[in-house]
Amino acid sequence: MKTSFRFRIDIFVLLSLGLILLPLGAVATYLQPKDVDLINAPINSIQKTIWKGFPVIIHRRTEVQLESIRQSFKNTPLEKQRFLAYQSIARKEGNVFASAIRQFTENYIAKNNLYMSEIPEYGIYSQVSPVLGCAIFMEEFDFIDPCNNIRFDFAGKVKAHKGYEHLRLTIPPHKIVNSTLIFIEDYEVENVIDFTPDILEMSVSNIEKALLAIDWERLDILKVIVEDSPEVLVQTIQHGSNVLHLAASHETTLDYLLDFKNVQVNQINNSGYSPLLFAILMEHYQNAEKLIQRGAKLEAYSIGGKSAPSVFEFIVNEKQRSQEFANDVVEKLKQFKKNK
Repeated sequence: MKTSFRFRIDIFVLLSLGLILLPLGAVATYLQPKDVDLINAPINSIQKTIWKGFPVIIHRRTEVQLESIRQSFKNTPLEKQRFLAYQSIARKEGNVFASAIRQFTENYIAKNNLYMSEIPEYGIYSQVSPVLGCAIFMEEFDFIDPCNNIRFDFAGKVKAHKGYEHLRLTIPPHKIVNSTLIFIEDYEVENVIDFTPDILEMSVSNIEKALLAIDWERLDILKVIVEDSPEVLVQTIQHGSNVLHLAASHETTLDYLLDFKNVQVNQINNSGYSPLLFAILMEHYQNAEKLIQRGAKLEAYSIGGKSAPSVFEFIVNEKQRSQEFANDVVEKLKQFKKNK
C-alpha cells in the first residue's frame, strides 16, 4: 500500500523540559523553500526553511567536513540499530512519517551514499533533534542538540554519546533540480511500518506507560493501564505534568480521560503550563473547549506554589501574537465556558 504522509509536531519535549521547539515569532525569519539559494550560499553556511510546518536546515559543507564524513562512514549504525532510530521518530511524528523517513534515508544507505545527500556539498536535514525534539544548531565541528548536549557529525550521525549511537538527523524527502531545492510533497511510502513498541511490557513506571500510550495515540493501551493502575490519573512526571498535559495536544485520548472525576484539569507543571495552555499552544481549540467545559481556568491562577498565566498573557507573551488576536481567542473561549 502506498501512503502520502504529513508532519506532526512533537509535544513530549514540552512536557519533560518545558521547552518550545522553536521561538514562535522566529518562523518568519525562515526562507520559503523556493528562496533557498544553493548557488551563492557561502561555504559552511546554514540556510533554514519551513516545510509543512517543520524546520529544515541546508548546510553547505567545506572540504574538511566532507573528508571527515568520508572517514566516519565506517561508523554507520547497523540495520537493527537504525530501526530504533526510526522508532524514535515514529513516537514523535507517527508511523507513516517514520516509514517515509526510513524509506528515503535507507535508499541513501543502500546505495552507499556516505554523504546522505544528492549533492555531497549540501547536507539537508530536519532541524529537529530525534532525541527530544529540540532545535539543533551548528557549532565549529558539528551540530549540537542544546537540550542535552548531544552532538551530530556533518553526516547527521550521533557522535560518541553512549545510548544514542543509533540516532541520526532525519532527511526530509526532497530533490534538487537545476540548483533548486524541491520538497517532494506527495512522497509515497511503499510499506507503512507499525513502529509502536510493546508499551505494556516496558520496564518503566505506569505513569510513563500511560504517557507513551497517549503519545502513540493508543487509546486501547491507555485504557488497560488506567484500569489496572487508576492512580496514573492523578500522578505527575518529574516536570510536574500529568496525563492531561499530553492528551491536550492529541486527538484520541482526551475525551476518555475527562470522563474521570479525579483527573486534575488545572494541574500546573514546573514551567507554569496547564493542560489548557498546551492545547492553545498547539492550536487544538476543540480540546481547549473540552477542558474549559470541565473547569479549566482562563484567568491566571496558582496551585501548590505554582502559577499559570492567563490565556491572554500566554498568547501574547509565549505565542508572541498581538493583543487583538489574544482578545479574540479569549472571547471565543469564554463562549465555551458559558456553555459549560
